[in-house]
Amino acid sequence: MNFIKLFNPLKRKILKSFTSVFRNKTDEIVHNNDDIKRILICRSNHRLGNLLLLSPLVQELESTFPYSKIDLLVNQSCVRQLYLNYSSIDRILEFPQKPFKNLITYIRVFLRLKSRQYDLAINAVESSSSGRIFTVFSSAKYKFVKNDTSAKETLNQETKHVAKQSVLSLRCFLKKCDIQTLNDTPYNLDLKLTNSELMNGGNLVYNIVQNTFATMCLFTNATGAKCYSEKWWLKLYSRLQISFPDVNIIEVLPKEKISKIEFRAPTFYSTDIRELGSFIANTDIFIGADSGVMHLASASYTPTIGLFSITDIEKYKPYNEGSISIKTEGQEVDEIINYVTSMLYPNLNLNTSS
Repeated sequence: MNFIKLFNPLKRKILKSFTSVFRNKTDEIVHNNDDIKRILICRSNHRLGNLLLLSPLVQELESTFPYSKIDLLVNQSCVRQLYLNYSSIDRILEFPQKPFKNLITYIRVFLRLKSRQYDLAINAVESSSSGRIFTVFSSAKYKFVKNDTSAKETLNQETKHVAKQSVLSLRCFLKKCDIQTLNDTPYNLDLKLTNSELMNGGNLVYNIVQNTFATMCLFTNATGAKCYSEKWWLKLYSRLQISFPDVNIIEVLPKEKISKIEFRAPTFYSTDIRELGSFIANTDIFIGADSGVMHLASASYTPTIGLFSITDIEKYKPYNEGSISIKTEGQEVDEIINYVTSMLYPNLNLNTSS
C-alpha cells in the first residue's frame, strides 16, 4: 500500500484549510510604478507546462514595472532554461521536489527567501497552498495571496485559462494598490528563442526530412490518464499518412524514449528544452495530448492542436493564438483530420470549430 498517495489528499485538505485565512497585504499606496523594484513570483512546481504558463505573468510584470528585477520561487526543474532570455529574471530559488528527503536543502532555500527584501510578492496560482505560504512568509511590502470576492466574479466571466487568470488577478490586486496596470490582452507564452537557436532548429529538422515540404510534429506521450493508447495513436497516424502524403511527419520522443506509434515515423530526441523548442518552432503544426511539451510548442509559436480527454480544456488549452484544443471523447479520427487540414490549409475554409 502506498501511504504517501493516501496521505497526499489529506495533506492538501489540511493546507487548504490552514492557508484559507491568509490575506493580501496592501497597507500602503504606491505613488509610482518605479517604486516596485524587486518582485517575487511563487510557483512551487516543477512541471514544464506549469512553469511555461508563467511567461505571460512575467511579461506583464516587465511591462508594468520596467525597472524591476524578478525572482522565481519554484521546485527544482528546467526553469533556468525556460527563462534564459528574460533579462528581468534575477534569482531562481529552487526547493527540492521531495522536501522530507532533502530537509537541509529545503531549510536553506527557505532562509534565502526570508533574507531577501521584496517590494511585491505574488502567489501565481490562487489554489496553490504552498504558493500562499511562501508569499505570506516572504519579506515583501505588498503581497498578493488570493483574489477577493469581487475579483473572482469578474475573472470567472472573463476567462478560466490559468495563464490569463494569473495576469488578470494581478491587475485586480494592483489597482487596489493604486498602481497603473495594462489593459491589453495578456501576453503570449514565449520561450524567447534567439535567431541562432531557430537556425539550429531548422537545421535539425532539415537533417531529418531532407526536403522543404510542410512538416507535422507529433508528441504521443503524456502523464497518467492524459496519455492515449498505442491503438489510438496508430489509428490517427495511419490516417495522417493517408490524408497528407506530401507532409513530413516527425515524432518527438519523451525523456523515456518511448513511442506510441511503434517508431514508425522519423524521431527527434533531445533533453535540452530550448533545443526541443527550436526544433518544434521549425515545424508547421504540432499535435499532442495535454502536456508540458504541448505548451512548449505553443511557447515556440508553432500552431498547436491539443488533445484533451480528462483535463479541463478551458483552463489548460494551448494558449497562443492560432492553436486549438479538441475534446477527443466522441470525436472520430476523420473529424480530427478535418481540424488538421484547416490548420495546414486555412484557405480551404473547412467548417471546424475549436
